[in-house]
Amino acid sequence: MRRKYLLILTLALIFSHLAVGQSLDFYLKKGLENSPLLKEFSNQLRSGALDSLLANATFKPQINQVSQAMYAPAGKNMGYDEAITNGGNFSALLNIMQPLFSKRLKAGQHQEILLSNQAIGVSEKITETDLKQGITAQYLSAFADYQQFLFCQTILKLLREEQQILASLVERGVYLQTDKMNLDLSITSQGIAVKQSWIQYKNSSGLLNFICGLAVSSSTVPEIPVLPVPKYFDINSSPVMMKFKIDSLKNSHSKLMIDLNYRPKISAFADAGFMAVTPENVPHNFGTSFGVNFSLPVYDGKQRKILQDKTLLTESIRQDYQKFYTSQYLQHQDQLKEQLKLTEELILGIRNQLSEQEKLLSLYKAEIEKGLARFLDFLTAVNNYRLTKNTLTVSEMNRLQIINQMNYLK
Repeated sequence: MRRKYLLILTLALIFSHLAVGQSLDFYLKKGLENSPLLKEFSNQLRSGALDSLLANATFKPQINQVSQAMYAPAGKNMGYDEAITNGGNFSALLNIMQPLFSKRLKAGQHQEILLSNQAIGVSEKITETDLKQGITAQYLSAFADYQQFLFCQTILKLLREEQQILASLVERGVYLQTDKMNLDLSITSQGIAVKQSWIQYKNSSGLLNFICGLAVSSSTVPEIPVLPVPKYFDINSSPVMMKFKIDSLKNSHSKLMIDLNYRPKISAFADAGFMAVTPENVPHNFGTSFGVNFSLPVYDGKQRKILQDKTLLTESIRQDYQKFYTSQYLQHQDQLKEQLKLTEELILGIRNQLSEQEKLLSLYKAEIEKGLARFLDFLTAVNNYRLTKNTLTVSEMNRLQIINQMNYLK
C-alpha cells in the first residue's frame, strides 16, 4: 500500500506541473518573434533604406567651406620663392560641386542597393525556414516523449488491475506466489519507466522552450501536431534557388557598374569668397569662379578587363553551385517521397499487429480470471505489446519528421 500511495502521489505531482496545452503554431510564432537573427535581418533591411537615401545625397550639390591663412616669411638668402608663394595666402571660399549626366550611374547604385536588400530578404527567408523546421522537429520530439509517458501510464494501469485480480487467485491457490512476485516486480519496473518517460519529456519540452526563447518553468501538454503533406514541389519558390537568381542578377549588375565607372564624368563647380596674398588686400579681393570638370579614364593597367574576368568567374562558380543544388533538391525530394511511402506501409502493418496483440491481451485477462493461462505468458504478451506500441510511436514520429522535411525543403 505504501508503494501504491507513493506512486499515486508522484503522478499527482507530475500532472500538477503541466500547464495548459500549446499548439505547434504557438511555438512557431514565439520562435520567430524572439529570434535575434531575424531581428537583425529586419534592421539590415532598414539600413538598406538608409543606404538608398545616402546614394541620393551623393548626387546632390556638395557644398564645402574652405579657409586658409598662410604666411611665408622670406629674407636675404632664405625663405620660399615669392613667385610661388606670393608671400602668403589668405582665403575663405564657399565651393559648390554638382555631378552632371549621372542618371545611369545613380540608377545603377540604386539597383545595387535593391539587389542587396533582396539578398538580405532571401537570407531572412532561409533562416526562417530553418528555424521553423527546427522548432517543428523539436515539437514532434516532445510530443512523442509525451505520448510515451501516457503509454507507460496505460501499461502501469493494466498491470495494477491484474494485481488486484491475481492477489485473490493466489490466495485461492490458482496461481503461485512467484507469479505475484513477478507481477510486483513488473509494476515496480513500469513505475520507473513512467518516471523516466516523464523526465525525458521534461527535457525535450525544456529544449523546445529554449529554442523558442521562452522562459517557462512548467511543461505544457503538447497538442496533436497536424502536418499537411505537400502535394507538389516548386524548386523555383525555394529560398535557396531565389538566392541563386539574385546572385546572378548581382553578377550582371557588377559588369554594368564596371562599364559605367569607365565612362566620362562631368561635373560643374563654382566658388565665391575672397582670396588675397596679404591681409590688407582682403577687402578688395572678393570674387567668384565657376567651370566644368571633365574626366575620362585612359589607361589603368587593364584593371577593367581584370574586374570583368573576375565577374565572369564568379558567375561560373554560381552556375556550378546552382546545377549541383538542383540535382540534390530533386534527389532529396524523391527520397522523402519514398521514405514517406515505406513508413506509411510500415505503420499500417504495425497497427494491424497491435490490434491482434490487444485481442490477445483481452483473451489472457479473461483466462487469468479463470486460472486457465500461465501468468508469465501474460507478462510476456504485455511486454511484446509494449515493444510494438513503442515501435508504432517511433514510426509515426518518423512519418511526421519526414513530412516536416518535405514542408521546409529548400
